Amino acid sequence: MRISTPQIYANGTNGLLRNQYDLYRLQNQLSTARKVVTPADDPVAAAQALLTEQKKNVNAQFLDNQSNADAQLRELESLMASVGEALIQSKARWVEAGDGAYGDEQLKSLAMDIRGKFAELLGIANNADSNGLHRFAGYQAGTQPFVEQGGVVTYQGDNGVRLLQVETSRFMEVSFSGRAFFEAIPTGNGVFVVHAGAGNSGTGVADNGSVVGSYDGSTYEIQFTSPATYDVLRDGVSFSTGNAYASGSAITLGGAQIAISRDPAAGDTFTIEPSREESVFTTLNKFISALEAGDSSSAQFQNAMYRIGASLDQGLQHVLDQRAIVGARLLELDNLKNLGEDLDVQYEMQLSSLVDLDYASTISDLAQKQLQLQAAQQSFVKVTGLNLFNYI
Repeated sequence: MRISTPQIYANGTNGLLRNQYDLYRLQNQLSTARKVVTPADDPVAAAQALLTEQKKNVNAQFLDNQSNADAQLRELESLMASVGEALIQSKARWVEAGDGAYGDEQLKSLAMDIRGKFAELLGIANNADSNGLHRFAGYQAGTQPFVEQGGVVTYQGDNGVRLLQVETSRFMEVSFSGRAFFEAIPTGNGVFVVHAGAGNSGTGVADNGSVVGSYDGSTYEIQFTSPATYDVLRDGVSFSTGNAYASGSAITLGGAQIAISRDPAAGDTFTIEPSREESVFTTLNKFISALEAGDSSSAQFQNAMYRIGASLDQGLQHVLDQRAIVGARLLELDNLKNLGEDLDVQYEMQLSSLVDLDYASTISDLAQKQLQLQAAQQSFVKVTGLNLFNYI
């Protein structure tokens, strides 16, 4: 087979270039500490590395969102704890006022204390974060949610709840609307509430009652026809008449059981109706009004205090329930954070196995390529040096 001189030069040059490129590639890998510098080095590994890097970046964003959610929820839980403490202190004042030993001036002093608790709760309800966004305003975070005028507090926010995506399919609530937290508190015992008639002239006092079986949801009105007998209306219609009254005895109506004590007068009424929602500010306002009215021994005062005490209990339970929800979310975030950190380590290991350099192997390959290039260069010199004119 005849081999031309140009072919010898071309093949020799190509061989040198291939060896030089291989040497350059190994040197580039060593300088970058990566075995896949360009997709051409290993297309499959490069594609897998790109996919893994994308997963790692998404996971990093979830970890960042989880940290953000954790901070917001912890701040929210702290505010809730302050609300709970204010209600506990208010209930302590309720106990002081309800024992009948305080005079009018002492009751007014308690009223001043409750006004302080009212202002404290209003401040918490209008709390804003470092960006000026109100925590209890729903989606209207730029608007002050609660406005007080003449002792009446009005909610100006909405029912929206802000969400953060903390995992692929998990959007976590990181706020509460002021409506849900401060206003959606059931009255009475949480199922029904008892009211004493505003015009009652006797000394009859009704407790907050309890549910026997299941409450039927009707409105019952107990009308005393004499100090010893009463009639009952259900939803405005006569239900029973001529019932004998005994102080402290249980009266059961449609699953609602209450006890009326002391001495009602003829014409006095007591109403049982389904529980409704009441703002914590309304409860405190009622408490203040009752304290400022004085006369702790009167039936009107005692009946009002029964209702106020029940509402304070419901408010405190409501706060505890919401704090439990926040606690459950914080626990979930801890679990998600641990999972996310484990995934981050796994992604790092996968990326390392795909693109990181094996120094021992690469240095060995580099020495081999250097030797090959030197041999190729020397042989090229000898082959190109074969010339017929050297023998003439």
